[in-house]
Amino acid sequence: VSSVFTRPLSLGTRHADVKRLQQLLNTDPDTRIADSGSGSIGNETIYLGPLTVKAIQKFQVKYTIARPGDEGYGVFGPKTRAKMSEVFGK
Repeated sequence: VSSVFTRPLSLGTRHADVKRLQQLLNTDPDTRIADSGSGSIGNETIYLGPLTVKAIQKFQVKYTIARPGDEGYGVFGPKTRAKMSEVFGK
């Protein structure tokens, strides 16, 4: 799964990039979307819903990109995309 993303993703986005994002987030127990059902491993979707936003937030906190109250918290913007590429591009 490619860790290179060229567009911002936020709540409500429907795109194939969301499925790749969910697949990558699901590889780390700290940022897993869900344990079962929609968004869980093998059940990733193209919809960026509240569970994916929470997983993005966990990723942002884990890698000190953003924290609650910060601009961009929960949005898959430039800093988060760059860190995602760095972490999963190896």
